[in-house]
Parts: sequence; structure tokens; C-alpha cells
Amino acid sequence: MRRWVRVLLGAVVVLSLGGAAAVTWLGLQGENTCVAALRDLDGRCVRLDAEPDVAHADLRPTAGRFEAPAQGLDVPLTSMAAAGGALDPPSLTEAFEVRDPDRTTAEGSRPRIVAVHAVRDGRAPGNAFFEPGARDPAVTVARGDELRVDGVVYVVERTEVLSKAAAAASPDVWGHRPGGEDRLVVLTCLQRAGSAGPARDNLVIQAVRA
Repeated sequence: MRRWVRVLLGAVVVLSLGGAAAVTWLGLQGENTCVAALRDLDGRCVRLDAEPDVAHADLRPTAGRFEAPAQGLDVPLTSMAAAGGALDPPSLTEAFEVRDPDRTTAEGSRPRIVAVHAVRDGRAPGNAFFEPGARDPAVTVARGDELRVDGVVYVVERTEVLSKAAAAASPDVWGHRPGGEDRLVVLTCLQRAGSAGPARDNLVIQAVRA
């Protein structure tokens, strides 16, 4: 297995940990102390167990958008590196496309990967994809829904709720295959109301270019 694949396989777990522990900051600190990057889509201040490693994410604006029209989601798209093998999106209001220098090999290509945060008591981009405030949330993205990444249209084929370990090991997410360059995978945490600590599962959305 190539080193970059091994790095990315571990990254899904870190994505889960980074997003899952996020909860809305209920005014225990003054609003002036809120880090701008940790405000959600409604402008509410959110705290995380650990702040994202922005310095090593090597963020690059794309001037593009990530859109899920059926879910009413339209947010800026930013390119990011996997910092130290971690996929930890550094804001709660953007979608992050993962730069993969080894995406295409003789075996084929890995899918295009977009990572978004979801928070338990707030509204980040990933929250658009599952029922809010539920202990066992239903997924709100369905087969046939469109996703748009920097103007490129993809059509959802299926969704999966996987444990972090299963998502990290999934060849459908990280494997090379013929035609993989026409595929998109969107990753977020599945937040469950009433739970504590990191989310146990990832929501994985599989789509193909229209």
C-alpha cells in the first residue's frame, strides 16, 4: 500500500474526532472571545476539543463553491492538504477539497474527496446531510440528488453510515480504480443528539459525475 494511501486512511478517523466534539458555545465566554473560524453557518460561536491545525493545512482558496441544492447548502470551496495525516477542516462554514498528489496511478484514480464539519448543537455544512436533533438521525441526501463542486455536477448514487474504522479502511473511499476520476466522496461526522464525546460514525456520500 502506498504511503499516501496509508496517510489518508488514518485521516478519516481524525476528521471524525475533529468535528464530533464540536458543540455550540452557550455564552460561557463573551462573544468577543470567539475565533472567527469557529463560528457556524448561523454565526454562533462553537468550541472544539482541539483547534484545527490551520498552519499545516496549506489552505488555498479556489473561488469555487460546494453546493447541495436539495439540502439548501451553498458554501465556499477551499483546497487543503492533509496535515500530518489528518483531515481536520479548519472552519465550520466552508467545504474542503483534499489535495492528493498521488490520486492517479497505473491502477486508476481515487475519487475526488470533499470533507465538511458537522457539529452537535449548531449548523455546519455537514449538518445539511442528516436530520437535526435526533438520537438516530435519518440521512437527508438521497440517490439522484445533485452535488456541485466548483461548477462540476455529480449525482448521488448512495450513502453509507460507517464506523470510523470502517470508513478509514473503505476501498470505495480511498482505493484507486478505473474511472475513479469521475467520482466524488463527501465525508462528514454523523452527529447524534444526547451523545457525548466524539461521534462514532462517518456519513459517506458516494456520487458520480453527471
